[in-house]
Amino acid sequence: MTPQQASHIVEQLALGIDPRTGAPLSEGDACTAPDVIRALFIARNALQGKPAPVRKAPVVRNGVTLANVGKKWSGDEVDTLLHEFQAGTPLGRIAAQLGRTDGSIVARLVHAGALPDRESGYTLLKAQQQGTPMSSPAQ
Repeated sequence: MTPQQASHIVEQLALGIDPRTGAPLSEGDACTAPDVIRALFIARNALQGKPAPVRKAPVVRNGVTLANVGKKWSGDEVDTLLHEFQAGTPLGRIAAQLGRTDGSIVARLVHAGALPDRESGYTLLKAQQQGTPMSSPAQ
């Protein structure tokens, strides 16, 4: 077997396909676990002579680690965001609480219809950071 053939087999497993039959792997198969899938892709890349991906360091803002940067928003997170925003919690505090950047908080509020546009969100954020009293543009 050549490294190229092995790479193809490993890739099929990582994609959730039985390389022998072409059928999808069952849901409980070990190869469908997220950590195993990542390991299989790393193995495939190694067989192809590609370097292993370098994990990015977590984003840290003002001494707070933002653990959710780049991750998909859950429904619970959006609910928390909207509740905190409607309660008047400063956007920066919401961002730290949810492990997100200020920009992602503004973008998600616009997406949810709680803010009319990003410009008004950034204006509100800047006013809050400067301690200037300002009501939410959505209210």
